Amino acid sequence: MTGNLALPAPASPNKRRRLDTTSCSPPSSVRASTHDYTADNTRETQGRHSSACDDNESFANRITHDFQPLTARLTFGKDASLVLVGTKGSGLSSFAVIAATALRFRLVDTEQWLVEHYGLRRSEYIKERGLNSYRRIASETLKEILKKHGTGCVLVCGPEAFEPQSQSLIRAFALTHPVVMINRDITLIRQHLGLPNSREVFQILGQSQRHCRQISNLEFFNLPESEAASPLSTDLSKSLGRQNQTLNPPSLLQNVKQDFLEFLNSLTGGASMPASSMFSPSSPSEREHSTLFSLRIEEVAREGFSSIDLDCGTDAIELVVRCRPPQYTPVDWDRISRSLQMIRRRSRASIIYHVECDRPSLVREQGEYAELLSHGLRLLPDFITIDLRCSERQIENLTNSVGRTKVIGHRSYLKGESPSWKDLDLQKQFDRAVTLGCHVVRLVREARSVSEDRNCLLFQAIMASRSKVPLIAYNTGIQARSSMVLSPCMTPVRHPNIPNSDPTTSLLTSQQLMKARFASFIYQPLHFHIFGASVDYSLSPLMHNAAFDALGMGHTYSIRQSRSLSDFALLVDETFGGASISLPFKSEILSLLDSISEPAKAIQAINTIMPMRAMLDEESADSSQLSTSCRNRAGPISSLYGDNTDWTALYTCIHRYLSPANTVRPGSSALIIGAGGMARASIYALLRMGVKNIMIWNRTYSKAIQVADHFTALSGKSNHKQSHHQSPLQSRRAQECLVRVIETLDSPWPDELAQPTIVVCTIPAHQIGNVAPPEFTIPQQWFHSRTGGVIVELSYKSSWTPLLQQAHDNAHKGWICVEPLEVLIEQGRAQFELFTGYPAPQKTMRNSILEQYVAMHVAEHTNPRTILPSPQK
Repeated sequence: MTGNLALPAPASPNKRRRLDTTSCSPPSSVRASTHDYTADNTRETQGRHSSACDDNESFANRITHDFQPLTARLTFGKDASLVLVGTKGSGLSSFAVIAATALRFRLVDTEQWLVEHYGLRRSEYIKERGLNSYRRIASETLKEILKKHGTGCVLVCGPEAFEPQSQSLIRAFALTHPVVMINRDITLIRQHLGLPNSREVFQILGQSQRHCRQISNLEFFNLPESEAASPLSTDLSKSLGRQNQTLNPPSLLQNVKQDFLEFLNSLTGGASMPASSMFSPSSPSEREHSTLFSLRIEEVAREGFSSIDLDCGTDAIELVVRCRPPQYTPVDWDRISRSLQMIRRRSRASIIYHVECDRPSLVREQGEYAELLSHGLRLLPDFITIDLRCSERQIENLTNSVGRTKVIGHRSYLKGESPSWKDLDLQKQFDRAVTLGCHVVRLVREARSVSEDRNCLLFQAIMASRSKVPLIAYNTGIQARSSMVLSPCMTPVRHPNIPNSDPTTSLLTSQQLMKARFASFIYQPLHFHIFGASVDYSLSPLMHNAAFDALGMGHTYSIRQSRSLSDFALLVDETFGGASISLPFKSEILSLLDSISEPAKAIQAINTIMPMRAMLDEESADSSQLSTSCRNRAGPISSLYGDNTDWTALYTCIHRYLSPANTVRPGSSALIIGAGGMARASIYALLRMGVKNIMIWNRTYSKAIQVADHFTALSGKSNHKQSHHQSPLQSRRAQECLVRVIETLDSPWPDELAQPTIVVCTIPAHQIGNVAPPEFTIPQQWFHSRTGGVIVELSYKSSWTPLLQQAHDNAHKGWICVEPLEVLIEQGRAQFELFTGYPAPQKTMRNSILEQYVAMHVAEHTNPRTILPSPQK
C-alpha cells in the first residue's frame, strides 16, 4: 500500500506492500448480532447480575486464548482502500476519521450507508423486518460498497462485518487490501459501553474480538490515553508554581492519534519526522555500532514498567515472545499486541519482534511458532526474526511477504551444540539466509575461550567480503565481551534499570559498551561548542553533556562567545566534533561552509555545523560512508557541513499537538508572527507538513514581504527541480502554497482563507533596549477557529507571556500551546543525533535542563535584571 500521509513526510520511496497471512473460518456459534446484543440486550440482564462476579476481570484476560491469528497472502496496491473493523467501543469511528484525514481518503461508513439508503438503523431494521432480512441486505450493501470503493477510501465496517455472509466478503477483500482490526482491552470496552461486569458480557466481547482477528490481516491496539507520559507543560507548571496556569489539559485523543499515525506510517512507508539531511539516523541494521536491548513480554506486563525510560540511547528494542509446547497455557494474543504498542508509544527506537524457541521440534510449519510469527507480522514491527532451523519454504514465505518489515534470519546455538566460527556450517547458514531473502543475519554462540572472539571477528570480515547483508555475530558468556564491543551493528545490551534475566550472557549496558569503545580507541573524545555573540546563559551545554554522559561518550560541549565570526576558525582542529550556531551568525556563517543541507538552503540559515573527515561528493556520498568517516572520530578535517534543526523541532512539536480535528488539510491555514530566521524555519516546517496557506505578520512590513517573496520564489523553483529530500507529493504541495503578508494587527483575516489552526510566534516577549515589550496576543479577528489549534511560543525570556495567557484562557476551545523549552529540547535532540549518529536519550536531556530553566525563571521574579537564555539556546 502506498498512502499519501498528510502529516508525516515520506522517508523512502513508496513500495508495494506484501503481507503473508491465511484465511480461516470463524466459529459458527458466534452471534451474528454481537455488537447490538452487547450494547442493547445485555442491559436487560443487568438485574440478574446486580453483583458482579469477583473473577470476571481475570476471566476477561483468559477468554481471548482459544483462537488462532489470521494468516493470508496479501498484496496491497497503490491507494488500496483501508478497511477498519472492531467491536463497539473500540474507537473505530475516531480512528476512521484520523486515517481518512491523514491518508486524504474518502470516509465510507457501512452502517451510515444503511441509514441513508433505508432510513433505519440496524436495531430498527431488525425489529421491523427481521434478522434474516437484515443479514441479506447487510451483505448486499457491503458487497456493493467493497466493489465501488476499492481505492482511495477508508471503509468502516461496524456490526455488518459480523454477519456470516459479510465475513466471507471481507476476507476476500483482504486478499488485496489492508483490513485493520482496532483492538482494545475488553474491560475498558465494557466500562465505556456501561455494560454489567458479567461473565456473559466478557464472553460476547471476546467472541466479537475473535471475529475481528479472523477477518483482518493487520492489528492496532488502542492504548488508554492515561498511560501516556505527562506533557512538558504540566511538569513546568508544577515546577514554576503556576497557579491556574496549566496550559494543556490532557487531550482526549492526542497520544492515541500519534499512536495510530505511527501505525499508518509503518503501513505506508512514511515517517513521523522527515529526515533533515543525509546525516539523519538510518535503520539500525545500517547504522554503525548500533545497539538493541531485549524485553520479554513478561517484563512489559510487569507493574512499574511504565516508569522505565525506553529512550536510553539504544537503536532498537526487541520484544521477546516465548514459544512453548502445546501443554502450556494458550497464547494471549491481546497481551502481545498490547505490549508491542506500549513499546511503540514510549520509544522512538525500531522494534524487533522475536519468537524465542528452544526446541527444534517447535519450529515446524504448522503450530504455535508459525502462529506467533503470523501474529507478529500483523502488528507491523520494523524487524521480525525467523529461526534458521525453519524449512526453506517457511523462510521464503516470510521474506516474500513482509513488505516494509525486515526479516532477521536468526540462529542461537545452545550450550553443547556451538560450532566454531571457523566451521563451514556457520558460513553455510549465513549464505542460506541471504539466498532465502533475509535482510539481516544474526548468529549467536557461546564462547569457551578468549580466542573465540578473534575468530568471530574474522568470520565477520569474511562474510562482509561476500555479501552486503548486515551480519550480527557475537559470542555469549563471560569471555565474550570483546566480540560485542567490536560488533558492527545491532549489538545486544541490557537496560540499566531492568534486571538481567540471563546472567550467563554477560551483557553490558549501552553506557558500558560505549565506554569500552572509547577505551579501545574505536572512537575518540571530541569537543563541541555553541558559538554566538550572546550565549553565556545557554542551556545547550547542560543538555548535550548530560546526553554524552548517559551514553558513555567521552565528548565535551562548551560555550564559545564571540562578536566576531573570524573567531570560529579557532575551534576547528583535529578533535573538533561540531558546533551549534547562534545569533547573529546563522546566515553569515554560510560563507565558511563547503556544503549545506537542502532545508538550510531553503531557510537560508544554519544552526548546526559538522566537520567532514572525508571529501563530500554530493553525487556519491551516502550517510553510512559519512557516518563511518566523520562522527565520533578525530582526524584531519577536509570540509565543513551545515544543517538546520530548528525547522525539525518546530515540525515535531506542531505535529505532536495537532488534534485529529485540526489535522492538516488542503484548506488549512497558519499564521507566523515575525520575519526572522525562526520565522523562515517555521514556514519551511509548515510547507513540509502540507500547509498551503501561510500568513505572515511583522512589525516591519517590508521584511515580511521579503520572506514571503523568498518562499514564493522557492515554490516556483520546485517546478523544475525537486529537492533531494522531497517526494513528488511534497513538491506538488509546495507549488500550490500561498505565503502572504497581513499588513497590520487591525487587518481582517482574508475571507477566502480558513481561520488559522497553527500559530507560531517568533518575536521576543521582553524589552530590547528602549523598545517596550510587544505584549503580543492574537487579534480576535484571527482567532475564530472552531476547533482551536496549536500555538507555538518561542520567547524564552519570560516564564509567562501574554500569548501563553491567551492560550490558557482559550484551552476550553481546543487551543494548545507549545512551550519554548519543548522546542529547545527537540532541536537539541536532532543536533545530538547529527553530531553523534546515535539516538538521543531524550528524557535525560529534558531533565538535565528543566531544573536550571526553572531556577532561572524563579530568579527572574526576584531580580528583573536577570538575563535568561536566548531563543537560540
